[in-house]
Parts: sequence; structure tokens; C-alpha cells
Amino acid sequence: MDKEAELVFGTSLDSQHTMNVQDPRDDLTLAQTRAVMQTVITQNIFATKTGELVSIGEARIHTSETTPLV
Repeated sequence: MDKEAELVFGTSLDSQHTMNVQDPRDDLTLAQTRAVMQTVITQNIFATKTGELVSIGEARIHTSETTPLV
């Protein structure tokens, strides 16, 4: 099963930007995730086409499973 953390930020251009992090730890907490997201915002680490990251939107874990047919 594949798993990724999806981090959704609000941007300075009144849009949203989603970052996907592959294989997050199984014991990842909301508090840890929010702290990392706040650091990304405060330090202005990433440039995006939809503006600077200015707020925490949401965080979620996405899982998927692939079943071969052949």
C-alpha cells in the first residue's frame, strides 16, 4: 500500500497549494505536521506559482493500493 501526506496551504494570491510527502511515518501526529507546515510558512522555503504560502489549510494522509490484473 502506498501512503503520502498531503499538506494544503493557503497562498498570498488567495489560492491553495498542496504538497505531497511520500511515505510519512506511521506515528505522525497532527501537532508535528502543523509545526512543520508553520516552519515552511515562516521561513518562506518554497516558491509557488500560486503565491507565497501564508496559512495552514489542512493535512491528511492519502493511501492507495495497487492490484495487478495480469
